[in-house]
Amino acid sequence: AVLAAARRRGGTVVVDLPRRLDDEVAEVLTQLDLAVLVVPAELRAIAAAGRVAATVGMVVRDLRVAVRGPYAPGLDDREVARLLGLPLAGEVPAEPGLSRPGRKPPGSVARGPLARFCKGFWERTLVEAGGAV
Repeated sequence: AVLAAARRRGGTVVVDLPRRLDDEVAEVLTQLDLAVLVVPAELRAIAAAGRVAATVGMVVRDLRVAVRGPYAPGLDDREVARLLGLPLAGEVPAEPGLSRPGRKPPGSVARGPLARFCKGFWERTLVEAGGAV
């Protein structure tokens, strides 16, 4: 219902979904225009992300990967995207101090690393879609 209401108003809704695909998650995925799979740059995480991408990719029209460092030897964001066979949405920078008590949610500090990533991502995505920045 929330997604449908946001779509009617033309808004953007960010949804953090679990890795498992049940009926509710599948329903949400069918309503997305774009999904970004955030993957740590380590081999075990890439293997797990490959399984998730195979399932989610059957439902979502536009699935991309955002890679989070630090990087394992021999890996970078482009290599992770290549291994997963997904377009690269970008590199998600580390957000220092996330585990400190009383810390604001990730991305809520306007000049923080995650907020800068999100701003750049949305600007590129709007340009790709032919919208104004």
